[in-house]
Amino acid sequence: MDAHLHLDCQNSLGECCFWDSRDHCLWWTDIERSCVWQMDSEKNATCFNLPGRAGFILPRRDPGFVIGFPKLVALANQKLTEFTKLCDVETDLPQTRINDATVDPFGGIVFGTFDETRDMKKRQPIASVYRLAPDATLRKLFGNVVISNGLAFSPDGTTMYFADTPDGRIRRFRVGTDFEEFEEIEPLPDKEATPGLPDGATVDAEGNYWNARVWGGCLVRFDPSGNVTAQIDLPTKGPTCPTFGGSSLQQLFATTLRVHHSPEELTATPEAGGIFVADIDIPGLEQRLCTL
Repeated sequence: MDAHLHLDCQNSLGECCFWDSRDHCLWWTDIERSCVWQMDSEKNATCFNLPGRAGFILPRRDPGFVIGFPKLVALANQKLTEFTKLCDVETDLPQTRINDATVDPFGGIVFGTFDETRDMKKRQPIASVYRLAPDATLRKLFGNVVISNGLAFSPDGTTMYFADTPDGRIRRFRVGTDFEEFEEIEPLPDKEATPGLPDGATVDAEGNYWNARVWGGCLVRFDPSGNVTAQIDLPTKGPTCPTFGGSSLQQLFATTLRVHHSPEELTATPEAGGIFVADIDIPGLEQRLCTL
């Protein structure tokens, strides 16, 4: 399968997309340009400037969003003009920032950080993954991470997926009610089976895990046993995050990036940084809403 360009938005680092069925819009962040994008079903797009880089944006049940700025998590109003801090994150580690996130099955959010040291060869496993509960209690789930990505939950909410991008494994965790139980189980097998490295992810209605393969130029579907059952190729090497959308949740959208491309690569693939879409046989799930 192939994906085609849906919106030529030229994002530097498009990330953390989701479809909100309440307004029939796709939302996502361009981290490096400190902005959030909204696109409706007619491809009308609006860009909102933010006071800082946002690693993620997630929807609330109440009007507005939860946003992960580099060193804090905040609530935002629907117009993205007012922000209220919920918590600080890793203020003692100047080289990390907040990155990937997802709404958990109990109304909180799980998010991770990463070491953004400019020289990628010098990045260290100093980042961590956290859970912010609906009452705004922050809990560290685990550490020893370089680049947090791939966060998603199974349809029944009992399995959490996670990937540390340089490591390449898609790890899994068993989750009990409100995270009273949380333990790592076996990862999906054969991390060498697909191109590129794991970035953002989502899960479909049958429990398959869709992963953006950054530097591999594709989106890959794994069944719960770890078998690769589908691959969608993009004309650019940098897909970053997939999400299901459209009226039947059978369109798979993907954000992409333009950073870490040579001038020659951008000339050859000018669509880099755009939003891509493909039609899918198995639908996705409604976006979970956080209750923070």
